[in-house]
Amino acid sequence: MVGAVREELREELREEDYELLARLAHRYYVDERTQEEIAREFDLSRPKVQRLLDRARRSGVVAIHIQAPPGLRLELESQLRETFGLSDAIVCSARTDPQAEREAVAQRAARYLERRLHDGCVVAVSHGRTAGAVPRFFRPASRLDVTFVSAMGGSPGIDAPTNPNEICRALAAGCGGQAVSLYAPAYVESVEIRDQLLAQEAIAGSLDRAAQATVALVGIGGTDDGCTMVRSGCLTTSEIAWLRSQGAAGDVLGHYVDTEGRPIASPHQDRLVALTVDHLRRIGTVVAVVSEPEKPRAILGVLRVGVISVLVVDEGNARAVLDLVAHEPARGGAAGSGRRASQREV
Repeated sequence: MVGAVREELREELREEDYELLARLAHRYYVDERTQEEIAREFDLSRPKVQRLLDRARRSGVVAIHIQAPPGLRLELESQLRETFGLSDAIVCSARTDPQAEREAVAQRAARYLERRLHDGCVVAVSHGRTAGAVPRFFRPASRLDVTFVSAMGGSPGIDAPTNPNEICRALAAGCGGQAVSLYAPAYVESVEIRDQLLAQEAIAGSLDRAAQATVALVGIGGTDDGCTMVRSGCLTTSEIAWLRSQGAAGDVLGHYVDTEGRPIASPHQDRLVALTVDHLRRIGTVVAVVSEPEKPRAILGVLRVGVISVLVVDEGNARAVLDLVAHEPARGGAAGSGRRASQREV
């Protein structure tokens, strides 16, 4: 269809216009002449050359073909960006082995951090299996003076590589930076105990530092019986089942939402030691890393909260999330509500 349209546009060009556009395009794209050089040769102004080159592309005189490496899913990434208002989306090609897929997502996230982080950055870090795999691949070319801070408490019942403090230490070791730990569990026994912990400078200071971060690295949790919150002992299978019954699709930093991005009030919310969603909203770049096949509804809900700016995800989940949106009844406004779209208060 596009080819036919461009063929019609070429036919509408006068012969002399077609010839001029072809000559200018050849000089620019093949001979690699600058626009200034072309302007002098054809006795045109530089803005005129730029307009003609733009016209050459629009009319189909110039057709740009990008030979992407195998496994790159550029069109899928573009759909995610446009649907959810993301600053960036990185999609890893599908793999049959879940562990290999998780590592592929983690590796892409590590590459993204290597490109984006610079001296002076503070990175708030959450928990999760995929986030916990990122440090294995995080090896910047030179030392970075970056501080990694735990954005939520941990749990003795969870594997060390997925605990925020351990992830922070491993990321800091990978670049020669610093790690700031949060010495508290994710959930405590009562509101009173949480308040007592938050009154301690060691705890409050770490959370304040995380709240001032310039970048956040977060996971997106599901609500199945094998999710991280259950495996870590933070919640029981009965408690996660109750959250599902209330419409919970997933969580970010222990804050549960439905597929519309609306908050689901958990009876354990007042016992959570972590940054709030409003804290995340104020962080410049929030990078979500997620894999595992049971996550589409969780990803959709968290994206619609409007705090995620960069999504690093496997192909299966990416397609499933877009498919969920495509098959929904008509919604008011945009299909998604990413950072550049309207944001909900959670």
